[in-house]
Amino acid sequence: MTENLRFPWADLPPARVDETPDDIADQPQPSRGRRGRRPLSAWRGTTQAGQWQWWHLLVHGPGQAVDDFAAAARGPGLVPWPFDGERVEEDMFALAIGDGASEHTRRGLSIEGCRILARQFRDAAETRHARNLMRTDRPCVLDFHALVPVPPAILRLGATHPDAVSWLLRHWGTAEVPRDARRLVGRKAGRRLPGGHRPVVYGFFTPRAEVPEPLVAALRTRWPDMTFVLSRQDMT
Repeated sequence: MTENLRFPWADLPPARVDETPDDIADQPQPSRGRRGRRPLSAWRGTTQAGQWQWWHLLVHGPGQAVDDFAAAARGPGLVPWPFDGERVEEDMFALAIGDGASEHTRRGLSIEGCRILARQFRDAAETRHARNLMRTDRPCVLDFHALVPVPPAILRLGATHPDAVSWLLRHWGTAEVPRDARRLVGRKAGRRLPGGHRPVVYGFFTPRAEVPEPLVAALRTRWPDMTFVLSRQDMT
């Protein structure tokens, strides 16, 4: 049962501080103050970068087509999977009281305490799920579900169902939405483009073992007059 547990948070990919997204590039930068202690994430090796792959997606074509693609690609940046709060609570209780529990939990929590913990976890997960579904303040610039939607029949299975995971891998190349997706400023096509054409470059993370080539192939089919080039970027 616990193998289907999906926590209301996820391991975040390492931040790309050397590439500036379009939506903040024009904002005034705060003046530099006195330098303090470095945050933990600034130290090499603390972000577990080996778990993630940073990609660039170069898109170029006629100016209006690029604008149309950019509009179609924007969305909330998530998949509207159904949320089974009862199942989450059951799985969390099993995790807290079973073999997956830590030694501290087994010694410090009673059965009733594990039930309370599971209920609190469910409440937090439900709150986060509802907040994500209503999020409109900062849409994702490269929403895989907006570009290649997950069919309703697959959505009803849930995110951890083997058939749902298989569908995502076949049609997206990854079982996760892209992380830290951004439109990169100042990136060029690398060659001269025809008159009236212009490029846009997106950056995003996926789990390292997953390659989103199936999604890019679908984009080439949907926008045959445009060029899509996916390239793997070095994290070092």
